[in-house]
Amino acid sequence: MEKRVLGAMNQRLERLLVRSGFTKPDVRIVVRNQIYVSLGTSLVIMLVTSFSQWSLAYLAGAVIALVNFWTLARVTQSLVYDQKRGPFLLFVIFMGKMTLSGLALWWLIGVERVPHWGLITGLGTVVVNITATGLSQLGKK
Repeated sequence: MEKRVLGAMNQRLERLLVRSGFTKPDVRIVVRNQIYVSLGTSLVIMLVTSFSQWSLAYLAGAVIALVNFWTLARVTQSLVYDQKRGPFLLFVIFMGKMTLSGLALWWLIGVERVPHWGLITGLGTVVVNITATGLSQLGKK
């Protein structure tokens, strides 16, 4: 039964990613796993720690990481084939994302004073995802 539930969830998420413009299957796998890692670990940590400030900071970091990862994956898969405008557009989009992320982090750390280690750990979900996905794909190819 668990495999059926996970399979159905993967199919729904797969359809969402295709509708969102993720045309490459390998990119969809990495983005799907990032969604699972970011939101799944955030949910578990928040439930285990009874919605502590640290867990909310973790959630904020994980959401920032997920949004940045989603955007980078979405944009890169199409701009990589545009030899003329691709590098410039990728640079502009990257700088815009980093500026918005920097403002979000400034607000969270400087204004809201969230626990910075929770935030850093949440941002680290990208590293966990890429490592785990890369290792799992290594055995398949």
